Amino acid sequence: MKEKLKNSLWMIAEKIIAVFGLIFVTSFVAKYVGPTTFGIISLSLLVFQFLQTVAYMGSDVILLKRLSQNKGSGIQLMLSASVLIFTLYLLLASAGMAIMREEMTSQAQIFIIAAAVACLFSAIDLVNVFNEAMLNAKLNVIANAVGLIVSLSIRFAISWFELDPAWLALPIVLATFIPFVIKLALFRRYEGAMRAPSRKQLKAYSRYMLASGGTLIFSVIAVALYTRLNQFSVSYFLGVKEAGVFSVALTLSGAWVFLPNALLASFYPAFFSERDPKRAIVKIQQLHLLVVGVSAMVIAAVALLAPPFIHYFYGPAYQDAVAPTVWLCLGAMFGLLSSVMDRFIIKYNGYAYLVKKTFFVLLICLVSSAVLVPLYGLTGAAFSVILTELLSFTLLNYFFAAQPMFTIHRSFFSAKKIWFLLNDAKTLR
Repeated sequence: MKEKLKNSLWMIAEKIIAVFGLIFVTSFVAKYVGPTTFGIISLSLLVFQFLQTVAYMGSDVILLKRLSQNKGSGIQLMLSASVLIFTLYLLLASAGMAIMREEMTSQAQIFIIAAAVACLFSAIDLVNVFNEAMLNAKLNVIANAVGLIVSLSIRFAISWFELDPAWLALPIVLATFIPFVIKLALFRRYEGAMRAPSRKQLKAYSRYMLASGGTLIFSVIAVALYTRLNQFSVSYFLGVKEAGVFSVALTLSGAWVFLPNALLASFYPAFFSERDPKRAIVKIQQLHLLVVGVSAMVIAAVALLAPPFIHYFYGPAYQDAVAPTVWLCLGAMFGLLSSVMDRFIIKYNGYAYLVKKTFFVLLICLVSSAVLVPLYGLTGAAFSVILTELLSFTLLNYFFAAQPMFTIHRSFFSAKKIWFLLNDAKTLR
């Protein structure tokens, strides 16, 4: 238990480094290059992160399971999976670059290539999963911290010496390349030289990955699309400059989510081990209150601090990001509550239901963004996120027939029930 707790704390530390690094790095770059160029960078990363997700095929889940069962076999699967992911990503990224380069300027093409290369190293960085499975998440933290420091230093130098913004392509690549190299070197040091899988093993493991990942790929694509769809809508209807501003709002509004997620992760085991259906409902309701309590404090703080923070760190050109940032925090809360409901459905083996639900979420996001973004601009994009996550949290769960889903939420209209949930804290242990 102590080792698991230490590993969890290292994982939280990794998220903190990534989140705060992302905020200050993006603010530094955004203020220097302006909304239009920053919008190009954001859209380029957005496209290739999506392609990376598709090529990844849920490999982290598959590898964690295999590594926990058999370390040697898990390493061979990891090596084979990296070759498969590398091949798939190259095919997808080549098509993506061919399409995007026709519409972009020469400067934009530099950022497109940089984004593609950066996401390549992120995609094949399966040692990251290995370290988490082996309770060595601190190695990931060290590698990511070094990459972040180098990337920040280069960005600072580019701004200090007022170099051509095109040089920012270099730290974009190094931000993923350096951690990848460090993790690989540490893996070789502690695990010895890696023996490449034979052609027969490569085929067998690749077929296994495709078969296992194939069951997840449709859901993965849908999730990857709907979480990025509003950024594409903003770019299409409002322009690249507005996409850069909206990207800032998305970054800031999601920076705090790791905290409630870490708390939820501590309580999920007790929930999943609960055999009494009535007690399980009580526990899931208490997790709802936990999310709402943490989120309420964060949203209040963001509403108060967002205007001066964005003005100081990003500059006056990004002041339009203030209102969407606050609204998107509300959307992030509904997203967390939706994930809690998804765990409840998973407890009762509703995997097929979740796949169907995900596609309806994608459809709602597509329609709402197409309607609200042209009408209300950046705030409309934020409203689209709120509407999508709210329906994902509520209505789209009520058709799961295996459990009384609506009853879970109906109880929150009773002050007496809320008081009971707050006082019955022992059920969360």
